[in-house]
Amino acid sequence: MDMRFPRPDQFVDCSPLLGPRNRGQAAADTAAAAASQVERHGFAVFRIGALRLDEHPSRDIARLLVHELRNALVAAGAPERLEVEIDRAQQTPVAADFAVRSLLPHHDGQHASYLTPSTLDVPGWTPAQRTFSDSGFTTTHVHKLYQGIFVSAPGTGLSATTYYDWLRILADVRASRGGERAGSTPEWLAANLRRCLAARETHGTAYPTLAGMLGVTEEALVTTPLLHCEDLLPQAAVRRFPLLSGLAAGCACGRCAGPVERVFCHAVMLAAGLSWPDFRNRYEIIAPSERFDLLVGNNLTMLHGGFAGGRDRVIEPLCLTLDRPEGAAYEQWLSRAWQRRDRLGSDRPASEQLVAESA
Repeated sequence: MDMRFPRPDQFVDCSPLLGPRNRGQAAADTAAAAASQVERHGFAVFRIGALRLDEHPSRDIARLLVHELRNALVAAGAPERLEVEIDRAQQTPVAADFAVRSLLPHHDGQHASYLTPSTLDVPGWTPAQRTFSDSGFTTTHVHKLYQGIFVSAPGTGLSATTYYDWLRILADVRASRGGERAGSTPEWLAANLRRCLAARETHGTAYPTLAGMLGVTEEALVTTPLLHCEDLLPQAAVRRFPLLSGLAAGCACGRCAGPVERVFCHAVMLAAGLSWPDFRNRYEIIAPSERFDLLVGNNLTMLHGGFAGGRDRVIEPLCLTLDRPEGAAYEQWLSRAWQRRDRLGSDRPASEQLVAESA
C-alpha cells in the first residue's frame, strides 16, 4: 500500500508552551494554529510528545489546548454551546491470534454523531434524525463535533491513527453511482440515512453503517456494524443474514486478514467499486504520533480509524461536544462544514488544487 501522511503544517509545534511567555497566551496561539488546520484539512496533531515532559504535565497541556481549541473554533463559527468532554481512558483489545488491532473508518460515538445535512441545505431534514439510537453504544450519549485523543501510551505496534475525508468519499461515490440525478450530495446522503433509519426499526442496529450511508441496499451490510478488522462477526448477525458467512470466507482482493475486514472489503467494493486496499490507497492518510501527542479532527466531515494498534496502547478521548445538535448556530456551522473542500480549492493556485485532489 502507498502510505500518505499529513501535510507538515498539520503537525502543530507546541514548544512555545515551554517558553518564558505567558502559557495561557501561548496555548491560545498554538490552538489557533491547529484550528486553522482542522478547518482546512479536517485534522491536526499537537506534538506535545516532542516537549519530552512527563505524563502529568503533558496531560495538563493537552487539556489546556483542548479548551483553547474550543475557543478558537467557536471564534471561527462553531456553536457557542460547544463543550469539552474528557472521557475515560480506553485500552486496545486485540483479537486472539493477532499481534495488533486495526480499526475501520468510523465516527466516534456514531450512534449519535455522524454527518447529516444542514436544514439550511435540505429543509426536509429534522434534528431528531441525528440520533440513530439511545442504547447499545460504548461512548457517551452526546453529539461529538470534534474528536480528539491524547496518546497516554502508544503501545507496542505502529499504533497510527488513520483519517479519511468523508466529504470527498461521499462526492466520489455519489458521482460513481449516478447520484447526481438525486440532487446535491447532502440530499443524496439524507436519502441514504433515511433508509438506514428505516432498517433500524426492523433490525435494531445501533449505528448507521458506512455501507448504508454510501447507498448500499443489501440489508446484511446496511445493518451489520463493522469496526475491528480482526474480529469475528457477531453471531446474531450471521444467524440473521447467512450471506455474511460467505462474505467473511473471502473478499475481492484476497488480502484481508480478518472476517470483519473481509466483509468490509465487499461493502466498499459494492459502494465505491474499490477493494478495501484500493480504498485505502485512494483515501487514507496515516497520522503517526508519539507518546503524549494529541490528535484532533472534525468528527463529522472526517472518518478516522486505527492502523496496527498494539496491546498496550492507551488513549484518552478529549472531544468537543453538543448536548443537542440543533438550532440556528449549529445549522450554520454544519452548512459551512460541508463546504470545507470548496474553500480549500478556492484559496489555492490551480497547481496546488491538483495536489490537494490527489491527496
